[in-house]
Order: sequence, then structure tokens, then C-alpha cells
Amino acid sequence: MIDIFNDYVLQREELLARIAQELQLNKTRIEKMESAYNAVSEVLKKDEDFFDGLVIEIYAQGSKRIETTVKPINDEDFDLDTVLHIYDPFYNHSPQEIYNALVKALEKGGYGEIMEKKIRCVRLNYKGDFHMDILPACMPDAIEKELIKIPEKVLTNWSSGNPKGFAKWFLDIANSAQESLLSRYSDVLIKAQVETEPLPEELYEKTPLQRAVQLMKRYRDIYFKNRDHRVSSIVITTLAAQFYDGENSIFESIDQIVSRIRNGYDDAIKSGYKFKVHNPVNLDEDFTDSWTDKHYESFYNFMSDFQKKWQKLKETFDFSKNDYIELFGEGIYKKSLTEQMVCFSKSTGDALTKSSSLIAGGAAFTDAKGRINQTHGIKNEPHHSFGGKY
Repeated sequence: MIDIFNDYVLQREELLARIAQELQLNKTRIEKMESAYNAVSEVLKKDEDFFDGLVIEIYAQGSKRIETTVKPINDEDFDLDTVLHIYDPFYNHSPQEIYNALVKALEKGGYGEIMEKKIRCVRLNYKGDFHMDILPACMPDAIEKELIKIPEKVLTNWSSGNPKGFAKWFLDIANSAQESLLSRYSDVLIKAQVETEPLPEELYEKTPLQRAVQLMKRYRDIYFKNRDHRVSSIVITTLAAQFYDGENSIFESIDQIVSRIRNGYDDAIKSGYKFKVHNPVNLDEDFTDSWTDKHYESFYNFMSDFQKKWQKLKETFDFSKNDYIELFGEGIYKKSLTEQMVCFSKSTGDALTKSSSLIAGGAAFTDAKGRINQTHGIKNEPHHSFGGKY
């Protein structure tokens, strides 16, 4: 039986997976969002003023599509980005016509009170849970069914997009890795655990790149909590995939990705040009085209700070505890670590770890001689004070 607590590298990897799993949106919330945009789709299909006769599809883009969702901090709503894909060539319509038709159909369909008009999309606010941005889009021609044309910000012209293509590009890279460290040991890890709630199927199977993006975005959210010029998720996701080189662990993926980003940035500065992040499936689109010097400075400082903290995770938990907390939040770290200890408590030969696991899991007793055990004495109350508000 494997003793995960005698292998820091494996324990760290398993813990990182647990943290990322804890951070992502749960199945219930995902199903609620899918239900929401499917309901909108049905309303639009019944619209007799404009959408009647048109073939349409509403689908998620961004983190939902590539399975790298991260819960917002501070009780903020999750931002669900969707595309209203109209399978009709863009030259048959103007951006303003499409936008106005979407607004009108939603108002008639009973969404008026939660609808908010944005610059080129329409937002539906499901208060206290998530908001859904619906971006209208058409086909670039009568044949192409993946590329889209989307309204410019002033709704006077069209620009190009390819959210399905971006998702395929990212997932192809993510799935290009050989067997991951956790996947290799998944059977052994599962057998080593005590009887607990069934583990999420993807805990050990989600790719290191997907987990890396989740954890990088988490620290982004913490780092920019009180700072301006926040780095966008699309920039983090694109850079992570571009600089990923098939590493088979979450830790090594992030370690190498961040180092390569820093080197790429430094090389750009030395060569006298701006560090640019282009859409890999539409090279005419520059994700950094609106960046000012402040944005670049903020990006560099964020990456430098992240790299510094990440390097400290190469130490044991005794030395790196505060860095885990600063990277992911105290509550998330302590909850994930405690659950890991409880799950593997029976497979460890370390008495202190076993005792701590029993207490955390609410299965510990202290006998007359002060010895912690599972059967007799005074029952210890489980400790669930994980601290922090993250």
C-alpha cells in the first residue's frame, strides 16, 4: 500500500489536484448554467419577428468549454461567456440588426428584468450565482460552420472569431501529454484511501495543463484583488498552452510554463519589441493590443511574484505552508490538505500524521494516557476551522 506522506512530490501533486478540483465550479452549478443557455435558445427559436426560420445554436466559450473554470472570490458572480451562433452569412445582416433582434426577443421572452445591454453582447444577470454574456455571431460565408463573424464594439462592422477552434487548439495541446503522474498512480491512490465520498471522476484524470491554468488563474484573482490592470484569463490560458511542452505533472507544468513566459518576456525586451499574445487560431487578433505600459508592468510583476512563490513549493509543507496559502487562499489550502490527510490516514506509517488525520476527520478518541486512537476514550471534536475568506 502506498504511503503518500513519505513521497512529498506525489503528495504535493495530489494536493494540487485537490485544490484545483475544489476551485472549479461543481456539477450542479454547471448544469444550472447549461440549463440557462438552453432555455434562452428555446426562447429565440420561438421568436417570430427575426429568428424564425434561422438555424441557431447557443454554446459556451472560454473556461467552461475547455474545463478550466475557477470559482470567483469574494462571492462574485461567475462570468459565463456564450455565443449565439446564427447559421446564416453575416452579409445578410448588420451587427446592429442582429443585436437589436436579440434584445427584443429576450424582452418578449421574459428576460427584461435581468437583462443588461453591453457594448456588443447582452448580459443576463442571475443574481448571486452567475451572469451570462450572449455574443451574437454569424457565419463568414455559406459553407464555414466553425469560424464566426462577431460585431465590433460600436456595432457598425464585423470582426472574426473562432471560439470552437480555440478550444480545440487548447485541448489538443492539453491531451498531447503522455500519461500524467496522477493518472499513472490513480489505481494505487484510490485503493490507498479510506472509505470516503466517491471521488470526482476527473480528480486524477484532468490534464496537467488544465489544472495549471486553473491554479494560475486562482492566484491571478488573489494577486489582483486590490490591484489595477488585471491580466485576463484568455492571456493566461493562451500563454500556458503555448509554453506547455508535454510535462506530465501539474507542478512541473506550471514551473516550466512560468519560467518560459518570463524568458520570452525578457527576450522581447532585450530585442526592443513588445511582448505580444496573439490568438493562435486568428493571428490577426492581438490579445494585448490595448495594453499600456502599466499593463505590461503589472503583467511582469504578477508573473515574477507567482514564480517566486511557486519555487518555494519545492520545499516540504513545513517550509512552504504560507506560500500555499498566499497562492490559493488559506481556506482552500487547509480544506484540501485536511481532506488529503483524512483520505490517506490508514495507509501511512507516520503516527503524527495518522493522529492528525483522525482528529480532522472526527474519528479520534483520547484515552486516559493521552493517546489518540479510533475506539475508546474521550471523543475529539473534528476541526473544521480552515480560516481565511477565500
